[in-house]
Amino acid sequence: MARRAQGARRLQEAAQIYRHILKYDPNHPIALNNLAMILGESGEFGQAEALLRQLLRQDPDNVEVLVYLSQALHLQKKFDEAIACCERGLRLSPDNGELFNTLVSSLKEVGRYDEAIALLNRMVQRHPDYATGHYYLGTLHTRLGQCDEAVAHFNRANSINPAHSLSFAAAGECLLLHGRAEEALAQINGALRVNTYDVRALALKTLALAELGRTEEEKWLSDPFNFVHIHRLADFGYSQDQVAALNRALSEFASSEPSLREDPPQYATSNSWHSTTNLMDYGNPAVEELQRFMAYAFEDRIRSLSREDPAHPFVRAVPRDFRIDLWAVKQINSSKMLPHIHIDGWLSASYYVDVPRIVDDPAAGEAGWIKFGTPRIDIKLTREPINRTIKPEPGLMVTFPSYLWHDTVPLPAENREQRLVLAFDWQPIRA
Repeated sequence: MARRAQGARRLQEAAQIYRHILKYDPNHPIALNNLAMILGESGEFGQAEALLRQLLRQDPDNVEVLVYLSQALHLQKKFDEAIACCERGLRLSPDNGELFNTLVSSLKEVGRYDEAIALLNRMVQRHPDYATGHYYLGTLHTRLGQCDEAVAHFNRANSINPAHSLSFAAAGECLLLHGRAEEALAQINGALRVNTYDVRALALKTLALAELGRTEEEKWLSDPFNFVHIHRLADFGYSQDQVAALNRALSEFASSEPSLREDPPQYATSNSWHSTTNLMDYGNPAVEELQRFMAYAFEDRIRSLSREDPAHPFVRAVPRDFRIDLWAVKQINSSKMLPHIHIDGWLSASYYVDVPRIVDDPAAGEAGWIKFGTPRIDIKLTREPINRTIKPEPGLMVTFPSYLWHDTVPLPAENREQRLVLAFDWQPIRA
């Protein structure tokens, strides 16, 4: 039953059944393993770690468990423990690529660049066609500020595997970080030849075009005045009282959602709370009601594509099938979202549940508003990309292509009213 629920992506149901099994058989290996996988996928890495350690006590030489444990430790930023776990696993399975990759990533995160580079150099000497090894070497040299060395490794990865769009995009990002926008654009276009809807590459291309002053091309690709759409529950037939009632139910559900964490490491929050599970899995009645509005907004976006250039990557990438990933972001004082994109999405959205009164104050400098176009803070441009700010209001939904850079104007320290957003992606399901 649990496996069927898990296979059908009813993860909360599957987790509940696995926990039920473990009440009767606390050391059941399949239940421990699969529950750990569900918890890891849901961002509950600490709970996943505990289950995986329990499995290891039963079977200390289980390499697969060591692979998953090292990843759970890495994602919790327990990098020293992740390194030790990888080294233990590699003594048992010296050629395990997953352990090797996690080891290199963890060494990078603790600043042990020389060790990581030495490991990778030995690996690419033993396996000359190891494109991923050259990609990782490129990322390490990028971290060290060695742009030419980084790009050389990214190019080597691409020569081994011309379909490795990640290396094209990484080379473009490295060049953009060093103010070499023209060269960056050539690399980014290489990524887009492989995958016309490479979210990272499209986001970087927006910045390269802005920096080069190619405004018309930037506008065609990413104009927030064209590609950001506003939908209101009132347009969907809701009265003001119905909007308020739905938002009360959503606020009650999401404000105390158990997976809310303050600034979890994998998200772009600052002094904000972000949920780490897919809220679509909970079967909450208010979320199910909101889902009808989400479907309405999605169909509206599909209809709007007839007005766009058929050659546009957003139009060409309409998914045949998709899943929805839904999460909550709660902000109060000195809170903001940093500039970011949604790497796994096709279309992204923000729905406003609770909105503080400060957003209406003309003297507050658009505090709490959502802003489109702001580049990532480490990418310094001499020309500002096209940008647009939108004032949130309860019952309003904003939809936009997932590659559009967006952040929020910070709330002031004295603000005490909650800003609660339900954000989500329509993520393509690929064969």
